[in-house]
Amino acid sequence: MTQRETTITLMLGHPKCVLSETRLLSSGVLPLHHEISPTLLKEATMSKSRVSLVHGGDRRTNVFNALELVRADVESRLAEQVMLKPNFLSSENQLASSHADALRGVLDFLLTTPKPPREVLIAEAGAQDTWDAYRNFGYHALEEEYSIPLRLMDLHRETEWESTPIVLADGSETIARMPRTVLDCPCTISIAIPKTHDTCVVTLALKNMIMGTIYRQDRVKMHGFNTHAERRVPDESRAMSINLIRLARFMTPDVAVFDGARGLQGNGPGGTDGLDFGIAAASIDTFAADAVIAKTMGFEPLELGFLRYGHDQGMGTADLDEIELLGGVSIASVARQFKPHETTELQLQWQVENAEQLLAA
Repeated sequence: MTQRETTITLMLGHPKCVLSETRLLSSGVLPLHHEISPTLLKEATMSKSRVSLVHGGDRRTNVFNALELVRADVESRLAEQVMLKPNFLSSENQLASSHADALRGVLDFLLTTPKPPREVLIAEAGAQDTWDAYRNFGYHALEEEYSIPLRLMDLHRETEWESTPIVLADGSETIARMPRTVLDCPCTISIAIPKTHDTCVVTLALKNMIMGTIYRQDRVKMHGFNTHAERRVPDESRAMSINLIRLARFMTPDVAVFDGARGLQGNGPGGTDGLDFGIAAASIDTFAADAVIAKTMGFEPLELGFLRYGHDQGMGTADLDEIELLGGVSIASVARQFKPHETTELQLQWQVENAEQLLAA
């Protein structure tokens, strides 16, 4: 049986403490990273999670500089094959989708590492047509620009899937299918955009990797319902917060990168209400990176369900006091108050009494 050896490394840049367990899925054994005492995790590491934050340059330069600030951390995660996961909510709306220059910043960085990857996969399963997005946003040009072999992939065409249980709003269980290509890749990099959301308040690097790659028909089930017509907050916010953490056991990216040249506010994750932001960030602790970006957007990280659960489960750090910010840019100096989604107050009612039981399942 195929097995992906992926663990959460607590000592960022210094893998002194690696803890994992395994759980049987539909066709193999995959590692499980939760169900470990948060107290034990905190005692096992001696340093804070490191997140870079830069401001003021162009998109490509900012992304490169964000990675440069955490170079040692990132280099410890790289492999001969690296997957870059952009965000294509739309195949036409650039504001809601990853700009090719953000990927150029990542690729520029990869070429400066001691052992550049032998192959880079640019993999996405867009909300609309993935190949239209690649074409409309100029991604094919990347294949000609770089010496590293690049391969554009539409994960909707994946043929091998692994199933894992998720919960529905009525308390029953169903499954979500994860692409084997992602699970088998030794290094995944989520390239995210700061955006508000209609279920999770914000959509950031963790959610980009998970919701943008799983089987298309299973995405609505992550909301806790079988059809989009049934969806309602706060029930879907409760289900999504649990389900993201269930899948994060297997799909947390190795590196989180944010292109915040512009953010999307208001009734995201789509739309055209853009906000000039001018930042970039990077970390090998995806939860820490998401926490920093959430705060720069004007939201409290530990008030967001998926970040609170991930933090409490020891999957990463979402407490800003436990994060070392690199780059000389303070959160306060770049923070903007993003206009929240109109249902945000309901979305913040994500708490459920049996969360511990649901997360342990």
